[in-house]
Amino acid sequence: MLTIKPSEHTNVIEFELDGGLSREEFDLLAARIEQVISEYGEVRIIEVVKHVGAISPSALWADFKFAPKHLKDFSHVAIVADQKWIGWFSELVKPLMHAEIRNFGLDELDQARYWIRNVTANV
Repeated sequence: MLTIKPSEHTNVIEFELDGGLSREEFDLLAARIEQVISEYGEVRIIEVVKHVGAISPSALWADFKFAPKHLKDFSHVAIVADQKWIGWFSELVKPLMHAEIRNFGLDELDQARYWIRNVTANV
């Protein structure tokens, strides 16, 4: 299940994945990201991953089409997860993204929030 945390008047989007991901959930997140990009020109992401469950094939396909269009629209990404493979994956995609990406453990969520909201340099 994907939960998008409420936020207004900011280019920061925080969301949490705890289980599976449906196409409808992905579409809601993608729409929110595009709204922020339209309003601010770029977006900062806090992605909290508690548990990864089944991801619908249509959500994967939608992400596959969405991501390349927005690689340069993410300025900073904080990935908050305890699964080591998520950190390894983020290291693999770093060269493809314009964003500064940092990994945090679940017990470091407050530090991730502080970093994403207070970093001033654009990459």
